[in-house]
Amino acid sequence: MSWTRRRLLKGMLGGAAVTVALPLFDALFDGNGEVLAQDGKAPTRFGTWFWGCGVNPKRWVPAKEGAGYDLPVELALGVQGFADKVSVLTGFDTPLNSRNNFPHYSPPMVTLTGDAPVNDHHVPRATFDQEIAAVLSANARFRTLDVNAEGGKSSWSAAGTGATTPTMGSPLELYQRVFGEGFQVGSEGFVPDPKVMVRKSVLSAVMEDSKRLKSELGSHDQHRLEQYFTAVRQLEKQLDLMLSAPPDLAACAQPPSTSKGKPSLLVSQVVANHKLLTDLLVLALACDQTRVFNMTLWRLFSDVRYPGEQVGYHALTHDEAVDPKLGYQPLSQRFLQEAMGCWRYLLTSLDEIDEGDGTLLDHIAVFAHSGTEFPKEHGTQNLPMMVAGSASGALKTGLHVRGGASSTARVALTLQQAMGVPVSGWGVGDNQTSSPVVELLA
Repeated sequence: MSWTRRRLLKGMLGGAAVTVALPLFDALFDGNGEVLAQDGKAPTRFGTWFWGCGVNPKRWVPAKEGAGYDLPVELALGVQGFADKVSVLTGFDTPLNSRNNFPHYSPPMVTLTGDAPVNDHHVPRATFDQEIAAVLSANARFRTLDVNAEGGKSSWSAAGTGATTPTMGSPLELYQRVFGEGFQVGSEGFVPDPKVMVRKSVLSAVMEDSKRLKSELGSHDQHRLEQYFTAVRQLEKQLDLMLSAPPDLAACAQPPSTSKGKPSLLVSQVVANHKLLTDLLVLALACDQTRVFNMTLWRLFSDVRYPGEQVGYHALTHDEAVDPKLGYQPLSQRFLQEAMGCWRYLLTSLDEIDEGDGTLLDHIAVFAHSGTEFPKEHGTQNLPMMVAGSASGALKTGLHVRGGASSTARVALTLQQAMGVPVSGWGVGDNQTSSPVVELLA
């Protein structure tokens, strides 16, 4: 057999070229579950995952350090069943280099760039995921894939000083980009219609090519190919429903417009969007279309809300009083529970993809971070962070590490070194460090 992991299935659909990438079949691995020499090592991936408005420390921060950390109620919602593959990082600060704190914005910008912004939209320098992408995604189809489950058009990632990278907020847009060859061919190129793609299925366009591939595979890989095609088609059916008009029923009528402003987002909508975006991202990672992604669950000043409620999440963190008996804001904490459920869905999806001697989760490091610790205070200290996956053995997992008030830049330096970025120091001013979090390095 003379094909490699970079083989693509190609075809035409609705007048446009489409491609279907392939998972890493067993045929590419030796008996030890390691990729054969001619294909190099199994690809290592990296991702970032951001959730806004922090945590409730007493319900999220473990009491025990090191391995075998405890799971407070809200942390458990995110990592139950995956604690041995997730490290929790607490007690790390985001020094502002004598600049003002722009609540919600300054801490994640310090974490990602190692420097503090001068205003609430300033990007001091490139984010560290871009340095990792330069190493990991040099030969990938997409340098990074950036998505926002709330539908926003900018991510936290930035290639340099200035604006952040444009992102995709629609699963249809991500689907079109991953499976449609014509997506970025320029003004003279033909962009495939997502309606045609999901209803006729990209799989129908590559049917003949897939038959030839199947004849080259062993029985187990043939079964895996069928599972992969089933997952793709299930996603297409879900996307098709998004494009469909509501049923023609007497009780189904378009409600009158109640506001000229931006429409509010229901929690259920954002969670459903996150699920579809996750499913598509995992397919793209499993098929080696990209090795770096950036995902935002909800943004800094999120207006996401529950049905019938007039106040969105961000405003609620400001306005709601802390219950003196509970020690937290009971209405606001519902959103954190939803966020941890979304994090766990991402972990589950990555861990369900078998790859050689492990899973996709074993071959990735996903860095999760937020914009503050306790949302009512909007502080710059004790930022909650997590790292999931061992990056193909480069990182230790299952630890709770306290930062001792050191900068989050140490975490960024650690992840860059684990991913092969040739850097011995990182950060600016009070964030400058040459001390990685050695507890995490394998």
